[in-house]
Amino acid sequence: MRKTITLPLAFAAALALGYSLMPRIEAPYTGVGSVETLGSVYERWKSAFEIQGHPETVNIGLGYSKSLSRELSDGQGQAAIDLMSGQVRISVKGLSAERPYDVWLIDNHHSGNAIKLGPLSVKADKQVFATMLDRDRLNGFTLDSVAITLAGKTPSEGGLLFGSPGLLQRVYYTERYWPAANLGTVGHAEPAGQAEVPFGFLLPKTANAATAATTDQQLAELIAKGQKLFTEETFGGNGRTCSTCHRPDRNHTIDPAYIAKLPPSDPLFVAENNPALADLEKPALLRQFGLFVANVDGFGKPPVMRAAPHLLGLSASLKFETLAMGGEFTEDNDYFAEHDPIAQQDNRQTEAIGWGGDGAPDGGSLRDFAKGAVKQHLPKRLDRVENVDFRLPTEDELDALEAYMLSLGRSADINLAAMTFKSPLVQRGLKLFNTKNNPGETLSNGYPVGGTPVFGTSANCNGCHMNAGAISSTTGGNPTRDTGIERMRDQLHHLADTSVAYDGGFGQVLQSDCGPDYDQPCYSDGSVDPRNIRPADHPRLNRFNTPPLVEAADTAPFFHNNSVTTLEETVAYYNTESFNQSPGAFTSKGVNRQVKLDSSQVIAVALFLRSINVLENIRSSNALDQKAVDQANANSVKSVKLAIADTQDAIRVLSEAVINPYPEALNKLEKALDYEHRAVNGWFMTGGQRLRLLQQAITLKNQAKALIVTEG
Repeated sequence: MRKTITLPLAFAAALALGYSLMPRIEAPYTGVGSVETLGSVYERWKSAFEIQGHPETVNIGLGYSKSLSRELSDGQGQAAIDLMSGQVRISVKGLSAERPYDVWLIDNHHSGNAIKLGPLSVKADKQVFATMLDRDRLNGFTLDSVAITLAGKTPSEGGLLFGSPGLLQRVYYTERYWPAANLGTVGHAEPAGQAEVPFGFLLPKTANAATAATTDQQLAELIAKGQKLFTEETFGGNGRTCSTCHRPDRNHTIDPAYIAKLPPSDPLFVAENNPALADLEKPALLRQFGLFVANVDGFGKPPVMRAAPHLLGLSASLKFETLAMGGEFTEDNDYFAEHDPIAQQDNRQTEAIGWGGDGAPDGGSLRDFAKGAVKQHLPKRLDRVENVDFRLPTEDELDALEAYMLSLGRSADINLAAMTFKSPLVQRGLKLFNTKNNPGETLSNGYPVGGTPVFGTSANCNGCHMNAGAISSTTGGNPTRDTGIERMRDQLHHLADTSVAYDGGFGQVLQSDCGPDYDQPCYSDGSVDPRNIRPADHPRLNRFNTPPLVEAADTAPFFHNNSVTTLEETVAYYNTESFNQSPGAFTSKGVNRQVKLDSSQVIAVALFLRSINVLENIRSSNALDQKAVDQANANSVKSVKLAIADTQDAIRVLSEAVINPYPEALNKLEKALDYEHRAVNGWFMTGGQRLRLLQQAITLKNQAKALIVTEG
């Protein structure tokens, strides 16, 4: 007689779910965030930083801080701390020579411990300070920030200028001088083997330095913290989070189709459910067009309506275009000169943020973006009183949110020159997209003297969208251009609500000749058309940031106000007079890049854009499936669900095409999706079974990719 063995229910369930009884070190859950993507961003920064030389010197920008300074100040400066010699050098301009000031070092890791180093001294048109640090006095101190205060005041009592190391700078110093074996001593004593860096113990470190043994672990923990903040933290506000408007399962954006499926209780609809926030949004425009109220020109001015831009591949699109790079607008330089010193306080640069390129407060960097978003979209009341209606993220939270956003999507632009598409329709679309110079123009001494575009020869996309990204092939920066969107005759949301203000884009200067009839007020940067394309009495521009196109096909609707609904219509827009009579249709030197395509060419360009989007969907989905393979059950399932969203996007992007050039690839993607669904829904599936299903899904998606393109 066979003996029956009864397993305890909990134990049997654990086996069925694929859990192991052996201890397992689980990587932190990063959601869509990728350690590889952020790691690539960090390695590029690290290479550029080390090329500059003297990595042993910590450089920190100093300036007015909205949250920390006790009074308004025009002062700006730089602090340099040499970790080898202990020398500190500080130079500041813009402070009154009639008042005395002190220099402080601040350690936020130990309850705001601060040490006064000494007074500034007047030297010509600036104030300076220099000293040699005392190792014994500073042992156990972590350098988190530098402050300039009124003499006799502490940083909290009389701080004027502040500055702190940036996120990537902290990662660098944690990696360089704090090996894993010594991380337990961080902030308390100098690690063994660091005698060659006498002041290494001062180094600014990431908040998780004591627990992360490697750089990848540092980055993973930063991303995980940022992901949790992004999806769960309400910052003391109305119940919304960052992910309310930037959904991780919708490419970190949101659109009318997605909105239509949400329950009435979703925090997105707080303006409908809370009378105190009735004017936070325009509910009809939010539901119908996916548009949000945005006070981009200041809370005392009429708001405009803007879409929630996706956050994918941000690290490849943030470079702000200036005159030194070949840009053409002095207004860009003025904006950069005003904001970059503030960004330098955190060792960052002013960046091209949001639809206008000026979408972040303070220093205008990605790190600052969260501050403006919280105040705009998350308050309990429209009074927007800090620490009453919301709280701003802490410094560590800003680091984590920045890390998460930089980890999303691609870490770099694709290389179109290395791609050959299997479909001749798509290959033709690539050629039209990439053909930059119009053969109809004539040149004299290298400059255009006229010329008419030749019909059907070029879509002229590559000039502003190098490699289908958001970077100009001429300047290497993100161009902010007037391509005629705000001059469109019948913008859908204006038809739906005639009270909506026109959007002037970049800048906050009152302009009275906006709209299709040049008779509406808006706020722009005051720049004028340098090429005389606009009527002579209405030369002012409405410039908007250039978005990347790799992710365009699955992030419809399009443009800053969701004014065009399909990808094909968007490509066709560049055939219209709205674009061809806009300054954006001509280069800074006046080269005519008007677009004249026939209908089949519009389809070809759109098919090309759909194809590169599908390739990115496959890359992202495979990365998430692989992440799921390496995770325990709960996080594994969450990662597979995110992978499913990407696979579904790939299927939708191909299925919605007027012509599907890759039916076999679509078939393989649908089979891969089935395997992913089975990997999630198999409740009594073992870990090995889930692994095999995900590996089969990855294989099928790679086969689909091979049917679409050859690379190399």
